[in-house]
Amino acid sequence: MSFKTNSIESTAKGEFPDLEKKKGATEWARDVIYEKTTKVSQIPMFYKESLRFIISKLGTLSYINSESKLIDIKCIHANPERTIAKLTQENNIILPIISIDQNSSNNADPRRRASFSLVNESFWSEKKKRAFRVVSIAPRALDIEYKINIWSKYKANLDQIIEQIRLLFNPHLVIKNSHTNSAIAFLDQETDGSTLEADDRQDRILRRTFSVKLEGYIPNPKFLITSTGEIEEFNADSTIY
Repeated sequence: MSFKTNSIESTAKGEFPDLEKKKGATEWARDVIYEKTTKVSQIPMFYKESLRFIISKLGTLSYINSESKLIDIKCIHANPERTIAKLTQENNIILPIISIDQNSSNNADPRRRASFSLVNESFWSEKKKRAFRVVSIAPRALDIEYKINIWSKYKANLDQIIEQIRLLFNPHLVIKNSHTNSAIAFLDQETDGSTLEADDRQDRILRRTFSVKLEGYIPNPKFLITSTGEIEEFNADSTIY
């Protein structure tokens, strides 16, 4: 037994349909931001400004000497090796003194965001008395580690400084700079690096070290969305987030 089948071929006229996906508003804005980002705007100076802020806070500490006078404490940016070299070679350094150095930085994967995400923010202009919409690519989450070293001749002075540092980071220190006012720094651990024995011509130096971890974000350049829907590079001295 055999069967016969009839096939019908249909044809149509016209252009082949365009299957390319049209860009959405987010994808369009992201492409414009990448295009307008320059080499200069990619250097936010987050590390430098964060370190300066911590140094300024540590520079406000003081101690009461044996004559019941309040003495300000100097804070410098230097690694421990350089500080101890100056203490042994120069006689004009007055103890106690505080030194701080940036030890390392690492990616904070639990706090990271997708690189293609857009962050929408609002900026209030006091001059124009209105809010502006600002967008940027998601910042990069990171943890920065600092070492705070306290150098002193007397334990009584050292204890006073330790007390103030613990109060300064109670429960954390909020870091403020031109990019953020919400980054936080924690005291991680405390170690004793005192020199218990010294030569006849050298004074015994007490040293206490605090490890500090700063949880922050490296910001990407920010762009202003104008009233006409255009995207322009945004520059402002005020804090946005």
